[in-house]
Formats: sequence, C-alpha cells, structure tokens
Amino acid sequence: MFSTPHKVNLRWSDLDPNFHLRHSSYYDLASQHRMEMLSRYGLTLKVMEEQHFAPILMREECVFFREIKYTDTVHIHLRIKEVNVDGSKWTLVHEFVDEHKKKKAQLTVDIVWFDIKSRKIAKPLPEAAANTYRLIMLEQEESTQ
Repeated sequence: MFSTPHKVNLRWSDLDPNFHLRHSSYYDLASQHRMEMLSRYGLTLKVMEEQHFAPILMREECVFFREIKYTDTVHIHLRIKEVNVDGSKWTLVHEFVDEHKKKKAQLTVDIVWFDIKSRKIAKPLPEAAANTYRLIMLEQEESTQ
C-alpha cells in the first residue's frame, strides 16, 4: 500500500435512493484519493501542467462486496498492482474497507501517462512520474522490512 488509510467523508449527494453509496461515488472518491496520494509524493497538478502530461484512465472497474451506508466508517487503501517495463502504464487498486477491516468494494484502474502536447502516451516516461514511482516503491519496501 502506498497510502495511509484515507477516511471517506460521505456527503448526502453520494447516496442513492436506498441511502447507500451510489455506484458512481466509488469512482469519484477513488479518483480524488488517487490524485491526493500522487500529489503527496510530489506529482501535483501544477507539476503535471508545467511538464505537459497527465494520467489518463484506460480501464476502470469496481467490484462491490457489501453496500456502504451513510453511517458507515469507511477507509480507502491504495496500492500499485503493476507497472509495465517502461513505466508508462500503471495498474492501481483502491480498496474500500470498513472499521472492521471488511472489504466493501475494490476499484481497479489502469492509467497511462499522457503527453498533452503530442496527444500520445508519454514516452519516455516523464521524470516526475518516474520519481514518484521510485519514492512509492522505496516506501513500500521499507514498510515490509
């Protein structure tokens, strides 16, 4: 995991008519958390804008295990599942868990780093993205020792 558990603050607008977290809210909450975590490692929106690249979703899938109610305490954990050899494609997994550590949902995304100027996948990988990946992997290695 490269994220500390992030407590989800549910809003009224996140709920469906049954007072459960609506399906699209999972995607919104994961997206916000993902960008906050990348920013924490120095990969801010400002850096991406200055260097003309951004993460683009190629696939996004959520598997729902248990419904989340407005009164539930839920955290999101984020981990890197896979990175291809040149670093241009990452697979990230968001796990929504309750206070009892029961998994509520798992959202998986494949992102590529996209060059805004050329309108193509960024190759070579922007240095800021490579640095972020190195920092995350170093932190993960240290936490398992």
